[in-house]
Amino acid sequence: MKPHQLALTGTAIAVLASLAGGASPALAASKPSCSAGTTLAVGKSARVFRTRIGHHRRVYGCSVSTKKVSFLGALGIEDAVDTSVLAVNGSRVAYVRTTGCHDQGCWQTVYVRDLKQRKLLSAVTATPGEVERKQVTDIVLTRSGTVAWIGEAATNGLGFVRFVLVRKPGQPLDQPTLVLSAGLDIVRGSLALAGNTLYWTQGTAKSAPLP
Repeated sequence: MKPHQLALTGTAIAVLASLAGGASPALAASKPSCSAGTTLAVGKSARVFRTRIGHHRRVYGCSVSTKKVSFLGALGIEDAVDTSVLAVNGSRVAYVRTTGCHDQGCWQTVYVRDLKQRKLLSAVTATPGEVERKQVTDIVLTRSGTVAWIGEAATNGLGFVRFVLVRKPGQPLDQPTLVLSAGLDIVRGSLALAGNTLYWTQGTAKSAPLP
């Protein structure tokens, strides 16, 4: 399938403005140190870790150079960070939050944050369309902050479809996300990045240059 653009919709967009400003004053006051907790992902310039503060389990990101700590989300079921899909490159981190659930499944949103500048670079719903479930299975991140992921969308009674998607940092929320490919045969766990080229498996090995 040739790359094309397809608008993404979802339930998370309404809350993104509040998330972009970072944690609430209460959370900011209780932030741990950069060396605390259990490491989830780490690079030369950034570290993502989980820790417990009181009765709450939380996920944070830290810039190695500035020692600044950013709250990324809680651990739990709803409005929680999915620790199975994280990517760190330079001072930037790509991560996924579950933003809502119902009987048929959950919706997820993909975020990219610069931990050195403590700035949210992008946030977008995980798959196209209004569907019963939106889940991210793979995620990779370039140093510039471009994020790519495999998103799986499921509709009750109609099965599921997977997408290979790409989002540049700073894109407006209403600007389409690039869909590189879609199909039932995209293999979970196959997404990889080498230089500026994205690789995945869909029947056979596939590749595409990042925009």
